[in-house]
Amino acid sequence: MGNNVTEITQSSKRESLNPVPNENRLFGLTTYITLWISSMVVIQIFMIGQSYLPPAGKLNMFQAGVVTAISALLTGILFVINSKPGLVYGIPFIVQARSSFGYNGARIASLIRVIPAVFWYGIGSWIGAAAIDYTTQTIWGWGNIWLYFILFQVIQTFIAYFGINSIKWFDSLLSIVVLGFLVYITIQLINVGGLEIANSWKTEGTWGLPFYAAITASVGVLITAVINNGDLSRYLENKPNYNWIGHLVGIVPMYIVMLIIGVLSAAATGIWDPVQALVSVIPNPTVAVAMMIFIVVAQFTSNLTINIKPPALVLMETFNISWGNSVIIVGVLSIVTFPWLLITSTAFNTFIAFYSAFLGPLLGILIADFYFVHKQKLNVEDLYNNSVKYNWLGLGSLVVGGIFGVSFLSISWMVSMPISAVLYWAGNKFFPYDKTKKVNKEINIPH
Repeated sequence: MGNNVTEITQSSKRESLNPVPNENRLFGLTTYITLWISSMVVIQIFMIGQSYLPPAGKLNMFQAGVVTAISALLTGILFVINSKPGLVYGIPFIVQARSSFGYNGARIASLIRVIPAVFWYGIGSWIGAAAIDYTTQTIWGWGNIWLYFILFQVIQTFIAYFGINSIKWFDSLLSIVVLGFLVYITIQLINVGGLEIANSWKTEGTWGLPFYAAITASVGVLITAVINNGDLSRYLENKPNYNWIGHLVGIVPMYIVMLIIGVLSAAATGIWDPVQALVSVIPNPTVAVAMMIFIVVAQFTSNLTINIKPPALVLMETFNISWGNSVIIVGVLSIVTFPWLLITSTAFNTFIAFYSAFLGPLLGILIADFYFVHKQKLNVEDLYNNSVKYNWLGLGSLVVGGIFGVSFLSISWMVSMPISAVLYWAGNKFFPYDKTKKVNKEINIPH
């Protein structure tokens, strides 16, 4: 396997998914953290925070804080755990998935990850288009959200078209701007909605099912990124503690901030629409326009890292088409996801819970396979041949877990992830597939 083709450019094809040797890694710790800081300004996370409190949710301010803390801890740990195969072996998610689902089976499993990404891409672009529409309406008295939606897709596609380095520098350079705006938003929400925020502490709330449903949605909104983060961690220098520091510093604080801003917004304004909610606490049109520009930038950074890259890589691997063409196809697909319907408060959390019902099992199986079945020792060469086309134990465990997840939709991944992980582990322990071959061919790379 050649190692000089692993940096993804517009002409890259399937060979770019070969393992990335440590000397060819693109990210040091600083650039990796700044990439995640800007990528974590996900307006959808803000909307999850909004859904904790009335009118969309049933929690009080204290319970919302507990949900935020639990969700942040879980999400950070999951990122660290599932990023290790990419960091240690330099392999992307779809290659990692071959270990538990087979060469062709990994393509089936990857659809569960990439389909939500395409929908999120469309939702993020629609939010960005709404921000642009507000800006032009304010300045010139004219707007066209449909035109802006298409333009948004074209510009994002153009940036992503040139590959991983283009995404790296765009996101990293904007991280400071993003931090400044987040501080300003937080201060404004507290200043404008101080009384309403204080009153939210006094409501009764609930520690019942809505509390656990809130955790489900909070982790579920990023469980997609957790699953395929090997696509990024394979480019991070494999040095001691880089995995922990890179994810806990780059992701967790920003994730908490975005949830808190959503909670404060719900308490201060009671408005669900993210654009309207933020604008309502801005003191004048000039600052409001700057805020809308921030929302646009936020959608660019998060879409590039979390929503464009995963499906584009899967298209590259499955059909051996170039990265540039894959990015264009993903952009077109996201236009037909009807994001203007999914962004309503009733559909939003249901959408997250439904796809999380299947993403939970996928993540559980990946973790069980790497840590408990293979004991963190993978035979990388085996992952790049198609001698095992389908691992039916992995696929079967995925389906069973997904059924349970849908049956308990409001807490979908909480139920489905452990069920599938245990099924897959137990199946390998008591009915191992070609166990002798696996033991003899496993190799130990220091980690």
